[in-house]
Amino acid sequence: MKAIKSFSAEKYSGPWTNLEKKHFLNRVLFGCTQDDLQSLENKTFEQCIEELIQPSPAPFPPLNHYQNQEPDTTGVAYGQTWINAPYGNGVINARRVASLRSWWVQQLLFQKRTVHEKLILFWHNHFATQMEIYEVAKFAFDYQNLLRTYAVGNFRDFVKAITLDPAMLEYLNGQRNTKEAPDENYARELQELFMLGKGENSNYTEHDVREAARVLTGHNYSRLDGKYSFDASRHDTGDKQFSDFFHNQTITGKAREEGAGETDELIEMILQQPEVSKFIVRKLYRFFIYYEISDAVELQFIEPLAKLFREQNYELLPLLKAFFSSQHFHDPAFHGAVIASPLDFIVKTFRHLKPEVPEETDVFLYYSVCNVFMYFAGITQQIIGDPPSVSGWPAYHQAPLYHQLWINSDTYQKRNQGILALLFNEVKSEGYKVKVDVIHLASKTTDPGEPNKLINELSGILLPIAVDEAVKQKFKKDILLSGQSNDYYWTQLWDNFQNKPDDENLKNMVEQRLRILILYLTGLPEYQLI
Repeated sequence: MKAIKSFSAEKYSGPWTNLEKKHFLNRVLFGCTQDDLQSLENKTFEQCIEELIQPSPAPFPPLNHYQNQEPDTTGVAYGQTWINAPYGNGVINARRVASLRSWWVQQLLFQKRTVHEKLILFWHNHFATQMEIYEVAKFAFDYQNLLRTYAVGNFRDFVKAITLDPAMLEYLNGQRNTKEAPDENYARELQELFMLGKGENSNYTEHDVREAARVLTGHNYSRLDGKYSFDASRHDTGDKQFSDFFHNQTITGKAREEGAGETDELIEMILQQPEVSKFIVRKLYRFFIYYEISDAVELQFIEPLAKLFREQNYELLPLLKAFFSSQHFHDPAFHGAVIASPLDFIVKTFRHLKPEVPEETDVFLYYSVCNVFMYFAGITQQIIGDPPSVSGWPAYHQAPLYHQLWINSDTYQKRNQGILALLFNEVKSEGYKVKVDVIHLASKTTDPGEPNKLINELSGILLPIAVDEAVKQKFKKDILLSGQSNDYYWTQLWDNFQNKPDDENLKNMVEQRLRILILYLTGLPEYQLI
């Protein structure tokens, strides 16, 4: 990585060309396409930031796409949503889980042009749960919807809501936490992973974990309808005394329904610690900027933004606006400095190549094909809905390798195999073949018949950083020119095809060269970066 020029959290004041816009889009979206860049044309820096940090509209919920495989005995018709339907049985629930996963991936593949979907993934990694543990599709949807609702909302409200979420209650044993048998699981993670972290200034004690567990007794939910409830008979009504880290605060025990309010007091008490805001800004930093936090980053970037976060009453939108507007975020050192996660990789590839998928009206086929892209991310270490532990995916937090954990001999090969299959129309699902129209992709460049311009523009969109000119010239000669030395070879081939678009021989010659060119560009190490 290049040397960092600015650590400042102050507003960015540098150039705002396509180079800077591309870096911004690569980080806040899942990849930057030509359409994305064009959407920001003639817009000021301030306008771009304002547009990209807004929440996107709530999508239509997941549908019954499984009717031809398993009749839905709860009365949900094919093509209708199941989110408010009764549980049914294990088979129907499993079909709904598949529907939910496909639907979630659809939101990424066809994302609106805002940071919202990327933030939902960030919070999914932060407030991590595993569908394979709590299993119920209704819980999974409500959990995802909660992430969507609060992703750019108020962090205080977010923590209170996630604490009572049935998926979280099931995942971290919240519903098993009673006065007779306190369970410390959620109480520990609330402090260690969700609010304070493990830093040197997070000095809560084991006693604090035990007392917090007592506060959190009595929360429950119905597995049948997924609704939260509070059982006062299981709540510990005694006083809870915390350590000097929390200024020896006492949360007075309460009986009956008032006992549920102790949870709010606990969260408010933790929020009084400045470390909370610093911890959240550090998490955002490692997810959106870079994994290494130096002393200079901590002092000049983390602390000022954490202070702003506290002053704004833990509202996320002002924090995000300052975060993405900062000098430090837009420092050229970070251009193409991070290895793309599997979801970043497969979604940006989809958005770059624009493969043809079934119409949404063919619900079964549409959901089935979109599930293929979830599968590609899964075999390269990132199954949406199922991070490997409550800590999230290791590549986002595990020192010293961090993002390097995404790449090994197996995952690198599978990433490239996925692109190969897409480009050569080998991706199939339920008899549907996913096709990539490489001629259409080339036609969107300014002068596809001129090989240098074609390669420059394709590499400029596909790759987050510039590739060596010698590499591009080699690709031109070996692929577009078929070993010839004169650029006219490709120009003539392209022009002949434009004049005779129904000539299958000419079409095949053009397509084959374009497929190989894009395959080689996406096979470069630079394509693994964002």
